[in-house]
Amino acid sequence: MNKQIQDEEKAPLFGSWTIWYVLVVVVLFLLIACFHQITKTYS
Repeated sequence: MNKQIQDEEKAPLFGSWTIWYVLVVVVLFLLIACFHQITKTYS
């Protein structure tokens, strides 16, 4: 029963939620850096 619960909690694609969290933080950082650069360029 415990193995069945662990199998259901696996993250899609990468198999680990930690990788998803890191990916989200990296994408967020890149977006912030991109918008900061655009703001500096056009202000």
